[in-house]
Amino acid sequence: MVKKELQRQTGGHYRGGDVATLLKNQFMQTSRSFRHLRVALVLVLGVVILGTSGYMYIEGLPFTDALYTTIGMMATVGDKVQPLSARGRLFTIGLIVLGVSALLYLFGATMEFLIEGHFSQAVKRRIMDKKIAGLRNHYVICGFGRVGTQIARDLEAQRAAFVVIDENEQSIQRSIQAGYFTVQGDATSDEWLRKIGIHHARALFVATDSDAHNISITLSARHLNNTLFIVARANHNETEAKLQLAGANRVLSPYTTAGRRMANLALQADVT
Repeated sequence: MVKKELQRQTGGHYRGGDVATLLKNQFMQTSRSFRHLRVALVLVLGVVILGTSGYMYIEGLPFTDALYTTIGMMATVGDKVQPLSARGRLFTIGLIVLGVSALLYLFGATMEFLIEGHFSQAVKRRIMDKKIAGLRNHYVICGFGRVGTQIARDLEAQRAAFVVIDENEQSIQRSIQAGYFTVQGDATSDEWLRKIGIHHARALFVATDSDAHNISITLSARHLNNTLFIVARANHNETEAKLQLAGANRVLSPYTTAGRRMANLALQADVT
């Protein structure tokens, strides 16, 4: 999703190296924020251990009293179970400085992690939606199974602008990881077809594994765009005629096509 965002900014022309760099940068940002959070937690824990051990050694406090005093000093509350000695007061000064610094760092790291993990993703999703709405003369792939994945690869090889729409969460994640413009929604719905710019699309690939869905998508898309070129997948032979009646320009059965191809290869081998 991220790499396609930049690809579409260039009108669908991009380089594979740029795409890989974008995904790598996004991953590094997330990893960096998580690493900062882990470091902050370790620092806070280290200060707690240091303070507890220090009060136990300097003031002779039991563990629970030493821990209570440490937490109070780190939080700048100042609670203590007994008056402190001169050495204890000097130790407390250093503990307060370290404790407040560690807690501030933890707060900053937590906010960084939350922003990059949630807010940033929401902003990117909004940007992506706007860019999808601005696409013109693009391709739409309905269904990101094995057939839809291959279509996307071929379109990407031709540097063509396209959008993937699917309801399945796993398919959506695969499409996002591949770097494609991706929308999770019901392609049989006119509303979702409008969101992916079906009015301005050049062609539609209907490639779900459900014939009923493929017929419904074809009907809806043809109703919304009379000039749209539609290539539909038929999972059963009897569905081909129905898809053509629904408005598909071309209907293909991956199983029939694969079977014929395999038979031709075997027959050609016999001839040679």
